[in-house]
Amino acid sequence: MEITITDEEWNELAPENFDTTALLRAVDAVDELRGDLNDGENGGPPQLRIDLLKLHQLAMAVFNEGSRSQVADLFEFAVDLEDQVLGMTNALEQVQDTLSQLTALYPESLSYAGLDDPQAD
Repeated sequence: MEITITDEEWNELAPENFDTTALLRAVDAVDELRGDLNDGENGGPPQLRIDLLKLHQLAMAVFNEGSRSQVADLFEFAVDLEDQVLGMTNALEQVQDTLSQLTALYPESLSYAGLDDPQAD
């Protein structure tokens, strides 16, 4: 089955409507996340998971056990993790923005060809 799109749709797929290097920047953004979300050595959990459990331990000490001596540690660590997660969020937003720019160019005629229906195969 030959798939065709209209000339108007084809014209929308011009380089000025989508910079393909944006996809490479999205790959770079994912690479940034790998360090935060990769399994540790010998299949251990990602460092972020370990850090969140440590934060939980500090929060338990402060909120549930009344440990005033750990308040500063709790909030310093929480701010550090918040910064790290904000960086991860920004990286994911970059990926999302790139994908949204690309999918906004989805030729309407392709949806009529059954390409967007996974059951069509």
